[in-house]
Parts: sequence; C-alpha cells; structure tokens
Amino acid sequence: MENDRCIVLFSGGIDSTTALWWAKEKFKEVWALTVVYGQRHSLEVEYARYLSKLARIKGHIIVEIDFLKRVGGSALTDDRMKVPKGDYPPSGTISTYVPMRNSLFGVIAAAYMETLGVANLVLGIHSSDIPNYPDTRPEWASALETLINAGSSLAFDRKIRMKVWTPLIGLKKPDIIRLGLNLRVPYEYTWSCYSPQDDAPCGECPACIQRAKAFQAIGMEDPLLARIKKETKEV
Repeated sequence: MENDRCIVLFSGGIDSTTALWWAKEKFKEVWALTVVYGQRHSLEVEYARYLSKLARIKGHIIVEIDFLKRVGGSALTDDRMKVPKGDYPPSGTISTYVPMRNSLFGVIAAAYMETLGVANLVLGIHSSDIPNYPDTRPEWASALETLINAGSSLAFDRKIRMKVWTPLIGLKKPDIIRLGLNLRVPYEYTWSCYSPQDDAPCGECPACIQRAKAFQAIGMEDPLLARIKKETKEV
C-alpha cells in the first residue's frame, strides 16, 4: 500500500535523522534520499550513509547534482564566500541558505516517489530554522505538496495524493532532541557543522553553536563530541 511507504529527505543531521527514526515508527517501508550538491560540508553524506545502515531501512538513495555549486550564492557551495561564525541572526535569510535547494530536493524526491509508487515524503524542517531559511516554512511545505501533486502521474493517473509530512515543524531544536532520544536516535553519528576541520566540527559556525546550545538546554553532552573525544584517546 502506498500509504505505508515513505521517502525521507536525509542529510545526516539532527533534524533529518530524527525525522527518519520518526518515519520508521510511522511507516512500514522507508527510503532515505541524500543529495550531494557540492556542499563544502560533504562529510555529512558519509554520516548519512552510515546512519541509513543503522536504521535498517528499505533503501538509501544518494543523488549527485552539480549545478547548485555553479549557481553559487551560498556559503555552503561558493568557495568565495566565508561560512559565518556565531549564532544564527534573529531574522533574515542567512548566507548558508542555498537558493531553492529544498524545493529542488523535494522535486527530486517526488520523481523517486513516482517510480517507487510511494505516496509520502517526510521532511525534517522545524521552527528554529524558519527565521533564516524561507524553504523551511509551513507555507513552503504546503506549496511543495501542491506542486508535486500537480505534476505527478500518481495523482494524475492513479488518483493517489502525495503527502508532505513535517513532524518537527512546531519544535525547537532541544525538543527535537528530546523526541529523538525517545525514538533511540543515535545522535553520536549525526553531523551538523558547516565548516569541518579535520573531520571534526568547527564549533564556531551557526549550526555548531545551535547544536551545542540545544544539548546544553537539556543538560546533556553532545554525543558526537563525546564519541570523537573517546576515539581520539583510543588512537
């Protein structure tokens, strides 16, 4: 049944990993889809690959595209731009926004949904990102659902409506982690940093700082940093 199956847009970060473990509870069959798009923090792809194995899901699809790097306009894809340091700004689009990235990823996922006969797409977007990333807002997710249904053969021929799920949309980062802990998410293998240094988080970019504050808010050491420290001592 199409309603028992889903694809999760999956980066290997805290949010999409929590969404993946949530989807495992919700759906009978789960695929993860990761996009390599020229991001400077491509280390996240290796974490996504490993996490997908830990999750024991139906399949992990990795798609490579290069035009977002050529388009530029983002500190994550344009080497001429520096990754910002410090907290996310209170409002306004940040330089780590990649032009139309999530919209493109959603359409790519929809193409696989058609070929697999899957009717559900799960996204890890959440309220902490809404002030800085226009493609994480509820109205964007709703528009994406309208778009993929308007252009899909599933809806056109088989009258199967494709649904976009946003289970984290009302949550802040600490609440996402609390949910994930209940779902037994292995956060020690999630990656957030935009500017890794020798395969370790920089600790200075907005993603690192937001992650650190989230674990501090729940009184917990970041499992990723704890794992890296332990492995470093063992070498």
